[in-house]
Amino acid sequence: MLGPVELLRPDGSAATIGAAKRRNVLAALAIDLNHVVSADRLMDIAWNGGPPPTARASLQGHIAQLRKDLGDGVELVTRSPGYVLVAPRSMLDVTRFEDLIADARYASDDEAVDLLRAALALRRGPALADVEAEGLRRDVSDRLDESVVTAVHELARRLNRLGRAAEAIDQLREAVAMRPLREPLVELLVLSLHRAGRQAEALDVFHDTRLRLADELGVAPGVGLREAFHAVLSADDERPPARVPSQLPRENRGFVGRGAELAQLDAALDDDGPIRILTGPAGVGKTALALRWAHQVAADFEDGCLFVDLRGFDDADPVAPEQALSGFLRALGVPAARIPDDLDERAALYRSVLADRRLLVVLDNARSAAQVRPLLPGNSGCAVLVASRSRLDDLAATEGAVRLSLPVLDREAAVAVLRLLLGSERVAAEPAAAAELAELCDRLPLALRIAAARGSSHPHFTIRSLADIYSDERHRLARLSLPDSGGSIHAALTTSYRRLDAASARLFRLLGEHPGAEVDYFAAAALAGSTLRDNQARLENLVAVNLLQVTGPGRYGRHDLIRLHSATLAAGEPTADRDAAITRLLDYYLHAAESGLRAVEGPARRPGQQAAHPLAELPDLPTAQAALNWFRTEEANIQHALALATARGQHDRACQLGLYLDRFRRHLSGPDPRELGEAKAQAFFPGHILGNSVS
Repeated sequence: MLGPVELLRPDGSAATIGAAKRRNVLAALAIDLNHVVSADRLMDIAWNGGPPPTARASLQGHIAQLRKDLGDGVELVTRSPGYVLVAPRSMLDVTRFEDLIADARYASDDEAVDLLRAALALRRGPALADVEAEGLRRDVSDRLDESVVTAVHELARRLNRLGRAAEAIDQLREAVAMRPLREPLVELLVLSLHRAGRQAEALDVFHDTRLRLADELGVAPGVGLREAFHAVLSADDERPPARVPSQLPRENRGFVGRGAELAQLDAALDDDGPIRILTGPAGVGKTALALRWAHQVAADFEDGCLFVDLRGFDDADPVAPEQALSGFLRALGVPAARIPDDLDERAALYRSVLADRRLLVVLDNARSAAQVRPLLPGNSGCAVLVASRSRLDDLAATEGAVRLSLPVLDREAAVAVLRLLLGSERVAAEPAAAAELAELCDRLPLALRIAAARGSSHPHFTIRSLADIYSDERHRLARLSLPDSGGSIHAALTTSYRRLDAASARLFRLLGEHPGAEVDYFAAAALAGSTLRDNQARLENLVAVNLLQVTGPGRYGRHDLIRLHSATLAAGEPTADRDAAITRLLDYYLHAAESGLRAVEGPARRPGQQAAHPLAELPDLPTAQAALNWFRTEEANIQHALALATARGQHDRACQLGLYLDRFRRHLSGPDPRELGEAKAQAFFPGHILGNSVS
């Protein structure tokens, strides 16, 4: 895969793969080694998004041929809703590459150099070089290129520590060519050339990068790269950077609204040692708000501003506290030789340096309290703003941090984002369509910006046509992406999902089967086939990373794009597990409604149809008023459950849910009928007779 796609026999010779589409299928299965890839995705990849009616039969033919071609130790297994390539990770160069890099992370310098060189030696050219599936090739190449650059950076760092800087230069040059604006990489190349006695080349690299930064980004080299430049000039690696850091990135165009949240952050400055946490779901605009506020108040901090993207929810490893502290200390004027290796000692030095200073510290994309805590100043003159998808409850409990949960934009602000990026005239010409498009984007700034970027690149599209495109739930998440940058709502949500433990991840997937916008903890437990007690921690885990929001006691809501994401994941579950979860959910609503009607109509009323899956835990509905209040809250969900049962052909359950809906509605709106006759039931669902049990 790290080059042309090849099947190698035990003697090292290559087996013939044959048809180009078969190569596409094999590549897609190998990239998701030991994970199910749906048949629909395989067809979409093999035929570049346009599979013909005969694609499924052709796919089966390609699968059959691949099974013949695969060697010992590799299986191609049919598993709903598609296929899975089963093999040890060591048999695929991509996974072998990843494992070698992971092993190097905790190895000694000498061992790490050998491991990293072995990983990089696996490359035979551009990844998937002979795969015609452009989207797959681009996605994999981008990810693997980033891994290669990271591996080269780590290799060069280790070689420098071993006093073998010259050995890193050639691979560093290649990595810099791939990422010419990545300053830490360029800095390491400059220092490696300098330590190898090649000062002229080191200065050329610095000046080339300085010009590129100015031309392409309009910025000057950062502290680290400037320090490397001065080290070359003076042959002194200890030259300190400027004492007053100014590390805030430039704000993005398109920020609107958030007046209330900005006011709340301003109020924090009146407190001693304020620590504020901005939390919210992926794409809600936490970083944008943090930068807007930080730029507004930067002048109040005479000793400067520190900023670090902790990459807590990136696909790559998050920034370690040690690494962030090293960057901060160097920016504050501490020579590299004085920075301790031990994390606790490094954090203590950081607090000492800040003891008499007034700085603003912005920690973006934090993953956990453990990642943040060493970066907190020890004095009350410094303010800290943390942005995270996690609630960081530990910081609130132990450090007195105040949490600000960031909601989606209101409709006016969401439309204002579209107006700013699509143009006032286009939005003014179609205000209703613009409002609809904003809602389809869940009023999330990231989704709005992606939709607007696509719209601005197609000025002949009306906003109505854009809204129609995004109204298709089957493809909405896929279309909310920017192929050139790799940014997408789906990718952002996936990185949050991957932080979940196995049980919480399973619950999130099964919640994709729930048809409503809100779910209570009884329905969630029914879906999971779990007790309330066991399921409560899993729900809290979803809330902690903003994949659910608490909407009331025991009730949880989610944005529509998150619902679509969980539904997509649910489609990959085994069919039997999905069917069982849905049946448990329907039976929960049947049991709960039956219990409520007993409270309203009394125990003497004729029992309705009994559900096949008795549930031990139901809402406590001791009075008629409690039951009616429960129904008012759950009416929409019961209606959705009725539609779900009907769509799945569970007509007995659908009929009984329809009867229960009718009973409750009659109690709420008019006389109190004691029974609803079977003739009425037949009018709802002709041809289905109520029995004593659900089949």
